[in-house]
Amino acid sequence: MLNPFLQAARPYPRKLSVDLHSFCNARCTMCPYPRYAPRQTQGHMDRHRYRQILDEMALIGRTRRFQPILTFCYMGEPFLADDLGQCVRDARDRDLAVYLNTNAALMTPPRVDELLAAAFDGAIHISVHGITPEVYYRVTGLDLDPTLANIRYLLSRYDPARVCIRGVDDGWPVGERDKWRAFWQPLGVQLECLAPISRCGGVGRLLPARCRDRRTVRLFGCRCHHPLVEMVILFDGRAVMCCQDMGRELVWGDVGKDGILAVWNGSVRRQALQQLYGGRPASRQFLCTRCEQALGLTGLVRSLCQTALRKALPTRPKAPTNLPTAQAVGLHPRACQLNHPAKKPILNFVEAGREGVTPCGECKCGPS
Repeated sequence: MLNPFLQAARPYPRKLSVDLHSFCNARCTMCPYPRYAPRQTQGHMDRHRYRQILDEMALIGRTRRFQPILTFCYMGEPFLADDLGQCVRDARDRDLAVYLNTNAALMTPPRVDELLAAAFDGAIHISVHGITPEVYYRVTGLDLDPTLANIRYLLSRYDPARVCIRGVDDGWPVGERDKWRAFWQPLGVQLECLAPISRCGGVGRLLPARCRDRRTVRLFGCRCHHPLVEMVILFDGRAVMCCQDMGRELVWGDVGKDGILAVWNGSVRRQALQQLYGGRPASRQFLCTRCEQALGLTGLVRSLCQTALRKALPTRPKAPTNLPTAQAVGLHPRACQLNHPAKKPILNFVEAGREGVTPCGECKCGPS
């Protein structure tokens, strides 16, 4: 079967997730890191290798005329890197857009100042899994008060519209969601309250019943399409299937040795995409058959219909849930109505979408 999403895939990634290191300070109940870490090789990425990766991705962006996107540490906490500010500056100097995922426990005021001094201006996604100290500690193994103090300092120095607070409800008691939303909503941040997922079976108790069936299945794509737009690179240079592959089961190749494009267009990735998007019989040994984001035939049809409907109906521009995702799938800020060039990431994507216009980074203007 010729899957339209696979046919439209680009021969290059638009986004990189790079492990500056492979360590995390939290022990979240819905994350397989505590189980995987003791039996996996751990370490820090050589900074020369890191800059080589940035150089190649920047060249791809210039050649293909788009701004690449970078984030850090798909399995770890970026603020454990002592030189995070320098790593951000290296990326910004090469015109890569950078955003962060963090639990904020180590995002102290000096680290925030260091980050902003490095010309960071992207989205910050902060995981806060509960708002009462007991729930937060049970889920993450961290203390809540220092985390909240760090976030308050960030919000005093940075646009709240670029901050997204994420909470994963892993056995929260009744009323915790309401308390969580009531705490964060007045602060002007974006909110995402999510259900836990199994990370391809890495957390067995969270694996849905449909993914436990051992019979051969046919897959027709990914709800998030991560393998079509994003490359996840481990600290040692190896690239894995996607951010859900925390067990490092499906390794595409070695970016440090062969480069981004060679691995992206290599035989391992091509075969994996055929299994994921081609509707071929796949056993449960294939990583994506155990993923909640995988699509069956019904899911593919629904996704295609939604895509066609969006194209057919004239609507105002809609604000995506986060700017990095919007850019990764090819959406770009327009010039404002006063024809100022949109040279910088916009400041408030939600407000812009509500008004049907994107403000530019030069004048921060809205609809005239």
